[in-house]
Amino acid sequence: MPLNSPEIALGSLFAIGVALAIAQIVYRSFGFYKKTIDREIVSSRYHAIDGLRGFLAIGVVLHHIHINHHFYLTGGWELTPSRLSTLLGRGSVAMFFMITAFLFWGRVIDSKTRFEAIRFYQNRVLRLVPMYFMSAALVVVTAMALTHFRLNVPLVDLATQIGAWLLFTFPGVPPINGFAQTPLINTVFWSLIYEWKFYLVLPLIGALAIRWGIWLVALGVCACIALFSPTQVEWYFVAGCGAAMAVRVPIVPRLCQSVVAAALVPACMAAVMYWQPLVYTPAGAALLFVPFLIIAGGNTLFGLLTNKAARLLGLLSYSIYLLHNWVLYLASRLVNHYVPVASLQHTTYVGFGACVVGITVLLATLTYRFVEFPAIRPASAPATKR
Repeated sequence: MPLNSPEIALGSLFAIGVALAIAQIVYRSFGFYKKTIDREIVSSRYHAIDGLRGFLAIGVVLHHIHINHHFYLTGGWELTPSRLSTLLGRGSVAMFFMITAFLFWGRVIDSKTRFEAIRFYQNRVLRLVPMYFMSAALVVVTAMALTHFRLNVPLVDLATQIGAWLLFTFPGVPPINGFAQTPLINTVFWSLIYEWKFYLVLPLIGALAIRWGIWLVALGVCACIALFSPTQVEWYFVAGCGAAMAVRVPIVPRLCQSVVAAALVPACMAAVMYWQPLVYTPAGAALLFVPFLIIAGGNTLFGLLTNKAARLLGLLSYSIYLLHNWVLYLASRLVNHYVPVASLQHTTYVGFGACVVGITVLLATLTYRFVEFPAIRPASAPATKR
């Protein structure tokens, strides 16, 4: 039977607790991470967003754990009937898009001179490409291993298939070496395409805003999304840009940091779950704009978003995001080899999901330290995040 919402809620809380506990142990046990987090705490940054990233990454992991259970029950990798599960995944991805737009549109706003597009793209490549290449390589190697490293397609076709995965899946997600389930090994790369599209148009939109005015450009962007976007996820980039402008109005951060504002965060998320269950809609973006603005404005939700474990998960969020589906796919195949996943009791599957979360977080501590961090800064320099 599929997991129901109460089971998903309790299982999600348990898995989040596991992730936070592991993050706390890592913080206390490893000097690199302790120094990195302590440096963040005393730096000038949007501190609540640091922790938010961590919870969003775990939300996506949980979403895919629920879809994975549904997949073994029905054979289809698709949204589950649970609105909570959909919010955990789509809502988290939507807020990741808002964070991207918030931070980088904020840089455009704060630029005293021309926006340095070349330096911006250099930083984005260094930040995103190394870890992406590693996660894409895991997909390729896994597909090849599951086809016993025997060439099942012409060599030119194999090279083309691998190239598509290395190019952030812009050309698509073809099966590698004839392995039909290749797209299931990692299902999150699609969102990076939207990130790169935003990065590509950001300097142009910034230049047009300076020349024609922000509101005229915003009107044109909104019209293009409404008329031509098949997914409507771009509204979340617009919402993030709007939040970047709003927090620069002095009264807004003061209002955002109140207890009443903190209470609005879960209320708006519940409203999205019940009134906009598919999330990727203009109304969904408007509803999620409110809690995002409150958090971006400095509300830490009573310290939940700024505790050291949450900050560490935020630091690891990109690795968690790119690794978890690979861990989930292989772990599920392994379990299913001995016991059908579809036959697992709900409590057993919750435990399985918590193990996937824990393994992913532990692997992310390695990939951040040895893949992401060296590309961001030389080893002797302070660590910064995207």
